[in-house]
Amino acid sequence: MYQIMVVEDEQWIRSAVVKMVEQQDGAYEVVAEAGNGEEALETIQQVWPAIVITDIRMPIQDGLWLVKEIAERRLPVITIIVTGHNEFEYARQALRYQVNDFLLKPVLEEELVSALEKAKARIPQLHHLRQYFLMIQQLFDKITDFETSELFKEQTRITSSILSAEGLQESEKSLLLRTFSSKYNELIQNTQPAFKRLGLSQGLRQEEIEAHFLQLSEAWLHSYHAMNNVEMRQVVRKVCDYLQSHYREELSVSDITQRFHISVSQFSLLFKKYTGQSFINYLNALRIQQAKQLLVDGERKVYEVAELVGFQSLPHFNRVFKQLTGQSPNEYRKRLSV
Repeated sequence: MYQIMVVEDEQWIRSAVVKMVEQQDGAYEVVAEAGNGEEALETIQQVWPAIVITDIRMPIQDGLWLVKEIAERRLPVITIIVTGHNEFEYARQALRYQVNDFLLKPVLEEELVSALEKAKARIPQLHHLRQYFLMIQQLFDKITDFETSELFKEQTRITSSILSAEGLQESEKSLLLRTFSSKYNELIQNTQPAFKRLGLSQGLRQEEIEAHFLQLSEAWLHSYHAMNNVEMRQVVRKVCDYLQSHYREELSVSDITQRFHISVSQFSLLFKKYTGQSFINYLNALRIQQAKQLLVDGERKVYEVAELVGFQSLPHFNRVFKQLTGQSPNEYRKRLSV
């Protein structure tokens, strides 16, 4: 079963695409939905779908921004763009970002199936690299939790795994190491804008590579300790208090960072450090907790509960509820005999 993510700000279109995908005899599974590019990128790096179907025009960050980020970060994800007739010239810009296919609105089921079949054919090309991309991403997901010695040990394990991999060509090893280095440099620059990027040498000599990543980790630890202070912890607490009162609203990381005057990169790092969850996961958990209370009450239909806690799509609510509780809303309500 191939895992799919659908990104579309119009709820009825998103629901229609999700339904068409899931009708294909169990060949595909929709594992996530998002309403804008920013939310999608964060979610991609949590659920790692094989294929992303995205609209091109959306608020906050659009589909073109999303496919650009996927391409530049070398994420092992195949992308399909959904576009209107009057947006096609704009959509052609996405060709430089290795978009696999285009679908015109309104999306027809046979055209969607054809696009998915083409995307499926490309998955083996990315499969052998995927485990290494995931190792790199997982390090950055947990980087604020590592003790210094643990960080050095983990990044050495990753570089050694890449260099010693018998199934990788030299060009692929170089790609993975440069991706690793680029993500490290971006992380440091996001917390310390004056930082000058450290380039990786052309060769694949292990001692030079280890020295390069040691420099990067030392620079990261210096910038992180400078950022990680009492004032920032207070900002995270204020955000959590704000979410308790506003979880019903349509919220994004950009909305929060603008309100609390903090950069997106700093906020994402510190929020996960102090709450143990990404912003999206924290907000979803808060919404599902409130939904459980409403379901116990028993007076509202499931779709009404979904709307009351901030979900724009019933299938999205059902999916998140099951991911967090292990059962559907109806199963949860039935178990409690409500």
